[in-house]
Amino acid sequence: MFADLHMHSKASDGTNSPSEVVRLAKEHGLSCISLTDHDTVDGLEEAMEASAKYEIEVIPGIEFNCYYQNQEVHILGYFINYKDKKFFEKLEEMKKLRNDRAKAILKKLNELGIDISIEDVLEFTSEKFIGRPHIARAMVKKNYVESVKEAFEKYIGVGAPAYVERYRITPFEAINLILENGGVTVLAHPGLLQDDNIIEELAPKGLIGIEVYHSKHTTEDVEKYLNKAKKYKLIITGGSDFHGIEVDGRDLLGTIKLDYEYVKILKSKAKNFVEISK
Repeated sequence: MFADLHMHSKASDGTNSPSEVVRLAKEHGLSCISLTDHDTVDGLEEAMEASAKYEIEVIPGIEFNCYYQNQEVHILGYFINYKDKKFFEKLEEMKKLRNDRAKAILKKLNELGIDISIEDVLEFTSEKFIGRPHIARAMVKKNYVESVKEAFEKYIGVGAPAYVERYRITPFEAINLILENGGVTVLAHPGLLQDDNIIEELAPKGLIGIEVYHSKHTTEDVEKYLNKAKKYKLIITGGSDFHGIEVDGRDLLGTIKLDYEYVKILKSKAKNFVEISK
């Protein structure tokens, strides 16, 4: 039995609906997945319903986009109680700030002579979650750029003329939110960090696991983070970071097949596991 514990849907910046993600995972021979959309749980209800339909285990998850010491740090949460009022209210606050930022980016693009409206962007997402990838896709459709990558490099990436800084919580805040909710905390794709010394800081502050296996990790990365997992007594996890078919045509789904034994270890740390699995 194999699992993929890092997947995204249209609820954030993926291209497939939550139920489609579950179906595709089943077709790729997986027994268990976690839907970990960015800063939102909006896709989990649909994913959990699809779990029964396609007979595949779905772990309720989330990926918090955080910022600390001049770099992005992503924290995954597993076995979260996505119906918890306090947790949901915090996510709603973050959602509003994200969407306000998207509107500010559109305003800057318009000032640059790029006629992209909120309606254009909503063809690629819903009003619940508007992010830069959706703006980039709208720019491609209207022929302002040839690719999402070009949109980021020329217009909406860091340092580009239409870039707008966004509100982000720290990884420590994300860890506390997940732990207070009863979930399990995991550092996402450490190999993509500019400086992974943060692991040493996070380990004694409630970090429970580390995503050793990831679609963008090299063999050297895997070996390095296996050693760090052992050093800091962190649970080993893995996931493809599937968002849909990649711009270059690659399908990341199935590239990471985590042995289900690691899922069992995760479950042993989850306060919400019994409640959610009833």
